[in-house]
Amino acid sequence: DWKGAALDAAYFLGYQVAGVGILYALPESFSHWSEDAKTDVNFNSWWNNVNSPTTEDSDEWYINWALHPWWGATYHVRARQRGLDGWQAFGYSTFMSALWEYGAEAFFERPSVLDLIVTPVLGSLLGEFLFMPLREHIQSKQGALDWSDKFLLLFTDPLGGLNAEVDRVFGVKPTYQLMPVAMLRPTVPSLQVDQSDAGFNNR
Repeated sequence: DWKGAALDAAYFLGYQVAGVGILYALPESFSHWSEDAKTDVNFNSWWNNVNSPTTEDSDEWYINWALHPWWGATYHVRARQRGLDGWQAFGYSTFMSALWEYGAEAFFERPSVLDLIVTPVLGSLLGEFLFMPLREHIQSKQGALDWSDKFLLLFTDPLGGLNAEVDRVFGVKPTYQLMPVAMLRPTVPSLQVDQSDAGFNNR
């Protein structure tokens, strides 16, 4: 679902505004954005930053080695939930990481080479080999999910949860497309299913 993945990326661009607003309000000890950087925000500062990525990263260790891999994993999971395979999801995680580093954040600081590598690489490993099996295990359970299951699903795919809430607020109703796997007949037609359908009937 490349259109869905593109929509997720578009939503993410909007979320950057909120993310930057939060970081802007936090003290310099956390964001590492100086008062000069906060007051001198313009296209020239962004252009200078994106053209000079830095190998020096002053963020705390838990930001670089815990939060960034988690973010990368959630990007990877979002792509996998859209039907992309592992390598495509890795590329998507790389793209989303660059979208943040070269997007709104670049108005205040230079893109971090460390973050551009750690986020998608460690994140995709975490997403593919821990988050995805965990989600599949939860989703295969019979009956209603408890609060811990719902929390873990949201923790491993916060963008999906947030996007669904945005869709609900704006009245967007998603549709689903089931693609049957055909080993011998590759031309088997797909099965189109709308969310409003009461059951999964062949058409």
